[in-house]
Amino acid sequence: MSVQLEQIKQKTKSIIRRIVWILVVILIASGIGYFTYSQMSYSDGYRSGQLVKISRRGVLFKTYEGSLNLSPNGLMTNWDFSAKNGQVAKKLEENEGKLVRLHYSQRYRVFFWQGDTEYIVDAVEVVQ
Repeated sequence: MSVQLEQIKQKTKSIIRRIVWILVVILIASGIGYFTYSQMSYSDGYRSGQLVKISRRGVLFKTYEGSLNLSPNGLMTNWDFSAKNGQVAKKLEENEGKLVRLHYSQRYRVFFWQGDTEYIVDAVEVVQ
């Protein structure tokens, strides 16, 4: 009787280990899939206008957020964006108030440490 009990315990442990490993693999695969999906860009292009503001915001994770006035006649038609890194943000800060052309990529999902908007600016050109 105790031999059968030991065999049942071993089988149960084996089944539990398999279930745990399967759940771990599913969790890791889901995390990798979500991260890959969220980093994919489904749109990219250029937007031009007057750079209205660039600021560094956030409580734990500081991100660079900006606003571009797209209207040439002075009406405020804002387009909000996030800057990719500090170098791009520095170039934006240097050109605040000027006409600029920004290259952006639009992502499906953005993690909170990447910015507040789905538009990520990665290049800045000053329009003469």
